[in-house]
Amino acid sequence: MAALACLFVLVAVSGMPNDKKNGFDRQWLKMNVRQQLSYQLPLTVERLFGWGDSLYLSEPLHRQVYRLDDNLRIRDTVYLNVNKQFKPPVSFFADAGHIYVHEYNSGKLFSQDLQAAQFYSVKLSAGPFVKSLQLSDSLVVIRGFSAGSSQPMFMRINIHNGEQYSSALLSEKADAGFSTDGILCSNAKKDRLFYIPYFENGIYCMDSDMQLRYKQHTIDTVLNSGIQVTGRGAGEMQKLYASAPRVKVNKRAFANDRLLFIESDLRADNETEDAFRQHPVIDTYHLEDGSYAGSFYLPADKRKVLSYYVNGEKLYVLLKGELILYAIALL
Repeated sequence: MAALACLFVLVAVSGMPNDKKNGFDRQWLKMNVRQQLSYQLPLTVERLFGWGDSLYLSEPLHRQVYRLDDNLRIRDTVYLNVNKQFKPPVSFFADAGHIYVHEYNSGKLFSQDLQAAQFYSVKLSAGPFVKSLQLSDSLVVIRGFSAGSSQPMFMRINIHNGEQYSSALLSEKADAGFSTDGILCSNAKKDRLFYIPYFENGIYCMDSDMQLRYKQHTIDTVLNSGIQVTGRGAGEMQKLYASAPRVKVNKRAFANDRLLFIESDLRADNETEDAFRQHPVIDTYHLEDGSYAGSFYLPADKRKVLSYYVNGEKLYVLLKGELILYAIALL
């Protein structure tokens, strides 16, 4: 398993230039996107996360998070009282009374009670994991590895009683999940999980028992991006690299109680180059079956987007130096 730690020194994925026809068109959704609030951030932050209307920002050093008020301004600072420096990659989550930190390389979950301001940690996997999602105070989903294996597995873990469900979805290749890397998210009720690979036009929906409910295609034409992986080194510290350029299809994803939203990295044939270059294009899919609902542009600077958070019809967009709240509604 030590060899899997090399996953986190991989070069960042990047899309191929959209300088040719990609073989698909978008249907433009009648979506009302209206900016409600905007706040120029006074400090450098990394990610936006939350629980309901409670919003938080993480900062690059991962020593504290900032709690926001209803006007998107920093209400107070929550110091992460743990006797170590978190090493990236890490993910942050929240619920009504806790902040959760998932440290991928250590295979651990750290949780801090906002009232007690004390951390406790739980070992989720023997080795590192590559994706994670906090569903509740007791339930966590990771994409990790069984002992001695380089084939990734989805696992839902109850950290209170140790109960586990697993899925071998997209586990065919023994490349530590390199070729099937993607985005893990859930619906608002947390009873449906969605995995959207970066490099293919796929949507995989699982239920709370980690059973595949459906597989659907996104609207583009990338069926197989031909990811080629090569290893360097020997023994326990072999490093994996992409040995050929990769076409990044899907960039970010999130869901509310009605739709799955996917920011695409491919320009449709009926899009202008200027519009695609300037604004994020969001493809939407119905949650119940993954069917395509339509697409819309988000009126934000595509180059500055860091992360999204959606709560019902409120869409929060974290940009470099700015946080914006949009109201989104189907017409």
